[in-house]
Amino acid sequence: MNYDECQLKAIKTLGNTLVIAGAGSGKTSTIVGKVNYLLDNKIYKPEEILIISFTNETVNSLKEKIKHSIDIKTFHKLALDIINSKDKINIVSNNYLSYIINEYFNSFALDNRKTNILYKRIINYIDIKNLMVLIETFINIYKSNYNDINFLYQLYKKSYFIDKIYYKFILDIYLIYQRELESNLSLDLNDLISKATIYINNKKRKTLYKFIIIDEFQDTSLIRLNLIKAIIEQNNAKFFVVGDDYQSIYRFSGCNLNLFIDFKSNFPDTNLIYLNHNYRNSTELIKIANIFIMKNNKQLKKNTICHKNIKKPIKIIFYVNKKTVVNKVLKIIDGNVLILGRNNHDKDRFNVYENNDIRFLTIHKSKGLEEDNIILINLENQTTGFPSKIKNEKIISKILNSEYIIYEEERRLFYVSLTRARNFVYLLVPKNNYSVFIKELIKDFKNDLDIIYIN
Repeated sequence: MNYDECQLKAIKTLGNTLVIAGAGSGKTSTIVGKVNYLLDNKIYKPEEILIISFTNETVNSLKEKIKHSIDIKTFHKLALDIINSKDKINIVSNNYLSYIINEYFNSFALDNRKTNILYKRIINYIDIKNLMVLIETFINIYKSNYNDINFLYQLYKKSYFIDKIYYKFILDIYLIYQRELESNLSLDLNDLISKATIYINNKKRKTLYKFIIIDEFQDTSLIRLNLIKAIIEQNNAKFFVVGDDYQSIYRFSGCNLNLFIDFKSNFPDTNLIYLNHNYRNSTELIKIANIFIMKNNKQLKKNTICHKNIKKPIKIIFYVNKKTVVNKVLKIIDGNVLILGRNNHDKDRFNVYENNDIRFLTIHKSKGLEEDNIILINLENQTTGFPSKIKNEKIISKILNSEYIIYEEERRLFYVSLTRARNFVYLLVPKNNYSVFIKELIKDFKNDLDIIYIN
């Protein structure tokens, strides 16, 4: 493989290393090169190297690319292997918390609606469906970063007015959820990682890992980091973590971007290396995408070097009829197309028909992928549009001890959608109700955009 100077520096550095990898920068090939370098030079044995990635798909992809016999696992598989199945473990499904929340509002809350003043107040002001999404998100994030109820209880005690009502429901459901898990001798995925960490810290289990590589580190959480720290301390291991703060889009599942942003302060003995070359996107597209993402004031500034130019790669398509616009746009595109939406149901709302040449994915599922051309739908100014207005981000930001920034994660999602395109991005926008992100693009980059009107 031909590596650029940034990749080679990352591959050959032997100390603890944080690699900040922008979109299209060859992150995966750098990880492959790192493994080859460590093993070909006999710096470590295969059984001493561990790679962690966040999904089964990315794990399988790395296994295909890495020819050596080393451990490549998700955090949850690592935790399971540490605990070992000598202990009978019952792992609840991902939707068990959602089930508990539904039961709470369908039974307890409704049965008490005549006497429960808190419930009567909230039912008048808040959409219960959105509240349920908020509670599930909150508890997932909380359990990914805290091991007990103390901090949540303090948030409840210190809150006032409508926030106190939010926290009352969250606290009730958290306690019910934990009680149900304990009574069924069950663990959720966060408990699984916490238990594995206890096993390592108590010397109940021993691992052989002396060099740990973590892919997509921007999507880690505190309890995941604690597990890695326990293994590092057990074996005096080195680490090599790779990620992109611009593409941190899984906060709803517990990820804490602060761990990535503040990594150097938590691990001062760390080499910091940027992968500055972008081998996917045009200079013109990255210029817009990078300025757009930096409106989030805690993102890390990157000096991206692209290797091609395309005039006006972002095209805003104003339309009237959402049922026909996708087919009309497809007729003017030359090359392969990937259609992206903010939500799963966007496919039905825009009459998107998949075939061998055309796929529809949510933006979350598209991370790591690329295509010649991207069509982004649902850029409407509404609750389930893009940016989404469903979650109460102020409540969420308190458990991550971070400043509230409006549409912070939605902005990163938009960045991810733009940077999937090798050539052009087509943004489908309703003529009379367009998203705040589109207004911002037109205001900041009007001369760099291609604006088209379709009936």
